Amino acid sequence: MCGRIAQFSPFEVWEAELGVQCVHSGTRQSYNIAPDDSPVVLHRLRDEDVTSAECVHWGCKPCRPYPTHFVVNARVDRVATSDYFKPLWRRRRRVIVPVDGWYEWPTIQGIKRPQYISRKDGPCFLAALAYWEPGATLQPDGAGFVIITDDAKGGLTDGHDSRPVVLPAVDALAWMDPELTPRGASVLMHHYLPIEAFQWWEVSLAVGNTQNDGKCLIQKVVSA
Repeated sequence: MCGRIAQFSPFEVWEAELGVQCVHSGTRQSYNIAPDDSPVVLHRLRDEDVTSAECVHWGCKPCRPYPTHFVVNARVDRVATSDYFKPLWRRRRRVIVPVDGWYEWPTIQGIKRPQYISRKDGPCFLAALAYWEPGATLQPDGAGFVIITDDAKGGLTDGHDSRPVVLPAVDALAWMDPELTPRGASVLMHHYLPIEAFQWWEVSLAVGNTQNDGKCLIQKVVSA
């Protein structure tokens, strides 16, 4: 599960990696962004020729008759087939969440120890689905986005079983393209960056409190 992310780099870093210039209508820089917060999301939902950057609520109620709780993640093997997400998938509501890294809390030697995970050589582009209409005056109850996750396959942060789908820059651009069919998106969704592209280390328990922020949260700590 992807339950906490970090977005602290300036827009220029993401734009340079993608090779595009974004139209900004929202900014957010934090080392500790949790579900129910509003991180920056990149999309082409408003204009198929323009990449926009907006702050969007993390978490949504994708469709009826399931209105009772928010979801923040969607498993890659169900995103195109479950009644919960299929309407979003068919409508090509694909967006990208650009992050510097994310946190997981694997159980190591019987203790949950927060880990900060990032790419070794650049920002991460997380595949996501949106249940929100950019520019709409009245949003439906529970509008937002969900991050797509997959099995960690036993190699990313020992003891944790899932990871967000992180796409290379060229695939992140294709993911946002409204001309890409659901079939084509399904192929991209299963060709994400390999485990070898990442690095991770244990960080302070302070990251567990959403009120805490700052670079200190991603600094390596040594377990006792």
